Amino acid sequence: MQRARAMGGLVLWLFAGTVMAADAPFTGAFNGTGRACSGGVYIREKTVEWISTYSICKPSRYEVLAKDSTAGHQRIAVHIKSRSRRCLYEVFEMEQTSTYGWNINGYQSLASYRNRALPDWRNSPLEERLILSCPMVRLN
Repeated sequence: MQRARAMGGLVLWLFAGTVMAADAPFTGAFNGTGRACSGGVYIREKTVEWISTYSICKPSRYEVLAKDSTAGHQRIAVHIKSRSRRCLYEVFEMEQTSTYGWNINGYQSLASYRNRALPDWRNSPLEERLILSCPMVRLN
């Protein structure tokens, strides 16, 4: 059974005795392996960073583009506000694939993220349309 309760502008969802904030920020630390994906992604309340072999995205403020908190399958996509000099990606998309497994995608531009489902973009050999896709494990 679930029901919502408003408290001081914050909506709380009650699930059989468990209280969850509806607008709770998504946070987590993810560890990748392999040549291109070695390193980690760290998403905090106000900043996100992705350190990998070929791209170093230092902590940057971000805006949430999409968020799905369905139990067992979470997903969030964020657009970073300012890229560090060695950062190749402007949009990070994190999607849960199993209990601890996640797939993290890096898009070079907002247009690349928005057009990712189009066949001409998905199968394009153009360098500006390439996407880094990294399997990762969530640490916390």
